[in-house]
Amino acid sequence: MKKFKFNKKSIIAALTISFAGTLLGPVTLLAATAPVLGTNSTYGVVSSTYTGNVAATTITGNICYTSGPGTFAPTIVGGTLTTPCTSGTNGTPQATALTTLNTQACTAITPVGGALDTWVIGSNPAGTFPPGCYAVTGAMTITTGTTVTLDATASGGDGGNVWVFKSTGALTTGASTAGFPSVVLANGASATNVFWAPAAAATLGANFAVSATPTFVGTIITDAGITLGHFANLLGRALDFATTVTTDANIITVPTTLHVVKLVVNTGGGTAVAGDFNVNVKLAGTDVANSPAVGVVTPGRSYALAAGTYVVSETANPSYTTTFSGACNSSGSVTLAVGDDAICTVINTYNIAGTSGGGSSFAILPLINLTKVPSPLALPAGPGSVTYTYVAKNIGVVDMIGAWVKDDKCSDVKYVSGDTNTNNVLNVKESWTYACTKFVSQTETNTATAHGQSSGWDVYDTANATVVVGSALVPPLIHLEKVPNVFALPASGGPVTYSYLVTNIGTVPMSDVTISDDKCTGLPTRVAGHPGDLNKNDLLDTNETFQFTCQTNLTKTTTNTGTATGHANGFTSVDYSSATVIVAAPGLPNTGFSPESGRNISIFAGLFAISIFYYIVRRKQTV
Repeated sequence: MKKFKFNKKSIIAALTISFAGTLLGPVTLLAATAPVLGTNSTYGVVSSTYTGNVAATTITGNICYTSGPGTFAPTIVGGTLTTPCTSGTNGTPQATALTTLNTQACTAITPVGGALDTWVIGSNPAGTFPPGCYAVTGAMTITTGTTVTLDATASGGDGGNVWVFKSTGALTTGASTAGFPSVVLANGASATNVFWAPAAAATLGANFAVSATPTFVGTIITDAGITLGHFANLLGRALDFATTVTTDANIITVPTTLHVVKLVVNTGGGTAVAGDFNVNVKLAGTDVANSPAVGVVTPGRSYALAAGTYVVSETANPSYTTTFSGACNSSGSVTLAVGDDAICTVINTYNIAGTSGGGSSFAILPLINLTKVPSPLALPAGPGSVTYTYVAKNIGVVDMIGAWVKDDKCSDVKYVSGDTNTNNVLNVKESWTYACTKFVSQTETNTATAHGQSSGWDVYDTANATVVVGSALVPPLIHLEKVPNVFALPASGGPVTYSYLVTNIGTVPMSDVTISDDKCTGLPTRVAGHPGDLNKNDLLDTNETFQFTCQTNLTKTTTNTGTATGHANGFTSVDYSSATVIVAAPGLPNTGFSPESGRNISIFAGLFAISIFYYIVRRKQTV
């Protein structure tokens, strides 16, 4: 079952073109690819010369420079000063990031005078931009007293969350006035995913007074100089390894982001969805901004936070058990350092009542597994045809009838092959292949569902995949299969060993592979030196399989969820796999067979509410 996190992807969208600062008629809004900042991700300022001779600037994060200020050294919060900046730590990562920004395909926009605040996209107000990559010939400007809004849900978007603005000239903003910051975020947009790459110098206008809220948002990357006007407040980074960064009583805060993803596992009869749960994010017992909020599947809900320790929680539903995975520990606590871009997954698992045989044995239930692979994974030149291949496999111990595969965004899914004995039954160990082809006009994530039935029980597995439009970087695809060694236990419970198979079903090797389980401890947080790493390169290659086991003792019917994560090309791929072991209800008739016998119950339903590529594909900000 597939899901991808894609904290760093954006979109192409159909819009319309006009003649005066407007896109009318069908055009494509090309996806933005966030660069990998590497070790620069924790830096508020990187510069050859740092000038701060008027008044001290407060920087939350790290700073480096070769030549420092003559009078006013910066005030550093939660970071360190390094002098000089080094090529390996700062110069090379900046050059790599600039290459990513400057070589990707972008939507050309032509606002009069380069004024972004006047540009209209579709039905959005002037100056409102959905996620995407935008290119301006000449200078980019933002007029004094106006605001550019970066809106993750603006018309033309599909929920993507990366913005890139680049120009062949300078970037200049007018002075910020009361109530009119130059750039604001809306509807889940994250400062972590906003990038400005002018070929000439960047100058942020002065602010009318000291401001506790940002007047400009995003990471500025250039080799031509960066100047912050008096009292300007930057939620982002000023990266200029080659020349000068000039400050004047400013506030610079490196963005720290927490994404909270909601997954609901309805194995055994649950019907809840992510939006049925209210999620809280609290600091020292107090809700942060935009908390509480309803749960959101991948890519989740984003919170811009300061460094600190936060607790994720939710309003309890007695029919579900709540567990956490990802950056959160088992209590929902997560500690964020400056520059972190973390994902916390809140898993709600339906509570299946203890089951008894009522006769001679349990019913034996089916177990289905689905993989989904798009070809191609990326359309760098723009919209095009994509073929999705689906494989539904019977990994249980009973045959299944009524097998099918459906896709929420590709309607013509057709059976291709696999029913070798032509009996219209998905037999044990049999794999059926399906395919669907569609024209993809914008970056999108779609969800496929596989179904099978046996003994009156319907089981499902889901797989998500994302195709990126407008980027040449191919995202990774990781797959996790999880199976318990027994599927049923007597009322007294007993030990269960889970086996995990982690495979690379994509085309690029993955680094920093991790495996975890929300109810079984002892799995490695990061895989290194695994015997499945055949060439010993610390990568999960396409011809390799990493195997793991985890043992726990169960006293009640339990559904638990495994999580596998891998990284490549700055994207993150995540897959979830759940399994249920039935523990008989106490005081009811015995089943008449041991837990190890061949008639154990099998339930292995996948996650119904996975997010992306979230794909998710998200762009890593750290390496």
